[in-house]
Amino acid sequence: MQSPRYALLAGADVLALCADVDGLFAEPAPPARAHYELRGCEPRGPLARAVTQAVVEGTAPQGELFVRTADGTFGLRDVRVLGIRGDVVTVEARTPPRRERDRRDAVDCAHLIRVSPREPETATHTEVTFLGCSPRGALRAAVETGARELAAPVTYQRLASVGTAAFGARGARVTGWAPSARDAHARAGLLDVTVLVDRRDLRPPAVADIWELWWWERPEEPGTWARFPSGTRGAWLEQARRHSGTPDPPADTYHLDGVHVIDADSFWCALGEAFLGPGGYLAEDLDQLRPPFAAGTTLVWHDAEVARTCLGVVPRARNRPPTFEEIVIGLACSGVTVEFA
Repeated sequence: MQSPRYALLAGADVLALCADVDGLFAEPAPPARAHYELRGCEPRGPLARAVTQAVVEGTAPQGELFVRTADGTFGLRDVRVLGIRGDVVTVEARTPPRRERDRRDAVDCAHLIRVSPREPETATHTEVTFLGCSPRGALRAAVETGARELAAPVTYQRLASVGTAAFGARGARVTGWAPSARDAHARAGLLDVTVLVDRRDLRPPAVADIWELWWWERPEEPGTWARFPSGTRGAWLEQARRHSGTPDPPADTYHLDGVHVIDADSFWCALGEAFLGPGGYLAEDLDQLRPPFAAGTTLVWHDAEVARTCLGVVPRARNRPPTFEEIVIGLACSGVTVEFA
């Protein structure tokens, strides 16, 4: 097969190389929020204040919450406190509990129990078909023995002309295969492989265009990243990071086009381009910022009012995007003098 676009893997083992995919690019399902009870819990600190607010107003934002039980310490993200009954605090969270290292800010409780019923798999998953696949390893053995599916969890890789462009769909599983529906693939003995994927792991349609654009090399047209919706610019940064190269000799002054800087990902796209040209990559976090320039470099930020209006308008307690002021301070700490134009 020439230039496969995708690989299916079980662990580190390649199951198939595939020419294309159908059904992967659609708007991902939002994470289902679930209710949990913190039983045998004595609220303190921020949780106590959120409980008091929830009693008065019916609900209260908490952000992150860390809970210590006899089974270990667990973290919940994007939490809202719903109320308290005796020593039982009810909360709603966007993500399942994740095991954490012990933390001093963890709240001690006897038990952390999910009380929301789990959705059926038919509601949370969808079938994605990888087209024109050349089976390898365990998948080839399953095909040859007449098996109907593979039990092992699989992932996919989006391949680049050299190397790998992206990973995804951890925990998916192969549910079937058939001779390829495309004549050219069928004549070559290739298969269409059906994979059951969590709807949250689907990719917005624009991501397919980003991956294809980066297939051979970095884009050369300035501002190309701005053609894509703001929610997909993280995929652009992912490709820019993978293709980052040696910077040119440093200059004294750089110019940042701020017309499309409406969120954090947009800023990092624009900043990478300002210093390293189209498709350039510097960082995705202020703590990672290690600019390829000497102290005293000037960055002229054009149309900065767009970012001043949009960035960090409603900061959250933790895991929030940086505000405009924090970005300017972070650049200054890295030795950059920021001028607005």
